[in-house]
Amino acid sequence: MQNTNKTQQGQNFIDMVCQLTGTFEEVLEMAILNNRSITTPLEIDTEIKGSVVRNQAIANLFANKQPATALQNNLEEPIEELEGIGYWIINKNFIVQ
Repeated sequence: MQNTNKTQQGQNFIDMVCQLTGTFEEVLEMAILNNRSITTPLEIDTEIKGSVVRNQAIANLFANKQPATALQNNLEEPIEELEGIGYWIINKNFIVQ
């Protein structure tokens, strides 16, 4: 029986592989099975087909606590530039005269 699940907010393809199979070892097989790249961001409610469950204990754990490790850029908050001698670059923001 093939297991499937829909993505939640913040999940990437590798999270789904671990959730459905209990391991990361099936990432290439599942990428082929689902006809997608492992690095392409997933939209919420994208259905992912799982392959063979390799570690049932981990799959059971992630069935209740879904991993969500996708990185998202927050464009509203600019990254503050760090200050101090440990962060300055000579002739860029530390000018030698």
